[in-house]
Amino acid sequence: MSHQLSLFANETALPIPGWRGMTPPEISEAAPDGYHLDLGGEEPVDEADERANTDTNSDEAEADARFSPREWAPYCADTIALQGTIRKPASRLDALWVCTGSSGRASDRCERTAHVYRVVLLAEYASPHPDLPLSYREHNALPTDHPFRWGYEGMLVTWQRKPHVLTDEHAVFSHPYIPDPSGHGYLPDPDWYPNDNDAIRTDRNPWRDDPNAWQPARRLME
Repeated sequence: MSHQLSLFANETALPIPGWRGMTPPEISEAAPDGYHLDLGGEEPVDEADERANTDTNSDEAEADARFSPREWAPYCADTIALQGTIRKPASRLDALWVCTGSSGRASDRCERTAHVYRVVLLAEYASPHPDLPLSYREHNALPTDHPFRWGYEGMLVTWQRKPHVLTDEHAVFSHPYIPDPSGHGYLPDPDWYPNDNDAIRTDRNPWRDDPNAWQPARRLME
């Protein structure tokens, strides 16, 4: 990919082939490193980031490049799988959170569901199963019928050079996209903003019915 980007060293934007019918998150996730999705023109493009060099550490700088106010938490499934690390978590509901993916398409239901996990220090993690916690590779090597084979509960990650664990899976429901008035693709709904009250425990959350489990400062929708 870096060799391909060198061909556009003097350009500030890259065209996005096949963007019609895709939602902005799907387009944004495919943006090359150093670029972000720009929806301000007649067609979406990947615009080169123009950020001044600062003394900010690399982890925070990378998080700033990937996090926007329209997201409930930064997307980290790629860094977890490739590096075993997470981007700077979002602080919500008196806890730290990252996103591991989303489901649904605006073209199907005008709704997308982001899957988010609470991030805790390894020393603070209470395991719901003796096999947990595990690294990404070990977690995905669990038997298919293992109760925690699917999802990210109990997955070991690194943040700020310290071991952390993902726990408490929640889903965040939203309706952030509207059809593009030009008739191609979808644009962010300017009237929508993510609300913490939209976060609910998923059926797969092992702490869903545990009276002693962590609770946010205010009650989640149930």
